[in-house]
Amino acid sequence: MLSAFLFLLPLVPVAAFRAGESRPAPLFPVSDPPEAPLPFGCRAGTDGAPSPFSARVVREVSRGWEWKNLETPGWKLLMSPSFVVRGDVSIDDLRRVGAHLEEFHRMARTALGGDSSGLAFSARVFASARDFRRYAVRSGAANAESFYDPRSAELVLCLEGCPSPSWLQKTLAHEFAHEYMDRVWKRTEPLWFAEGVAEYFANFSVRDGRAQPGAIDRRGLLLLQIDEPLPLAKFLKLGRDEMYGVQFARHYAQAWSLVHYLFTRDDGTIDLLLRGATPPNVEELETGWRKHLTDLK
Repeated sequence: MLSAFLFLLPLVPVAAFRAGESRPAPLFPVSDPPEAPLPFGCRAGTDGAPSPFSARVVREVSRGWEWKNLETPGWKLLMSPSFVVRGDVSIDDLRRVGAHLEEFHRMARTALGGDSSGLAFSARVFASARDFRRYAVRSGAANAESFYDPRSAELVLCLEGCPSPSWLQKTLAHEFAHEYMDRVWKRTEPLWFAEGVAEYFANFSVRDGRAQPGAIDRRGLLLLQIDEPLPLAKFLKLGRDEMYGVQFARHYAQAWSLVHYLFTRDDGTIDLLLRGATPPNVEELETGWRKHLTDLK
């Protein structure tokens, strides 16, 4: 199946999309508004440094980025230092997406390592939910709200309805984590690790004017309190249909919590997994992870 190669972010039902081809109002404001709210689970720093996602910082970092109109009517291409961003949204929206992705690229290099020099990452941004849905269906991601497709090495999302800054930040962080792991580490599996890292990135804090992954996912913790997580011996073997099935929210939460624990170990396990190694002793891993869950609560 085509969808077997896609990474999805099914955070809301597909029905939440509105049909039609109305153009969203620009996310990039003409004048400076108050600082955009931080994403769920994101903690602001206390040093007074501007957020890398503020309108002012976006304008500053994107100044001088080249863009051009594409042959398809309404479509444009923006070149940032590390990204090619295509879309039929406004150029200001493309600049915002590009600036956010540049910050997440810096965050990924710091947290995951690897050599991304010489790589050009790619993103596609739709203004219309209907056009996005058509593209998603052709890509084998019919039910996705956003996705990363390793075949085209491209993350894809839709901005119809002026989504909130927190949604945009969380979505871009999640999908770019997949893109970085695939392009830099050639790693798209195991699914629990791929989705756990993506959720670890999507829950970030801003400190000293920089995004840092690993903020506490309070919603995920609540889900794990309401519904007992699976034993790791079973969870680590979940297939695609199970991972992305009706219990996907619980599975994403468990994946996040396990990866969060592995990052706190700071013993090289994350690096080994990125290089294709199998997890350490599962019984020992489960003991430490469940204690970690208790400490987080």
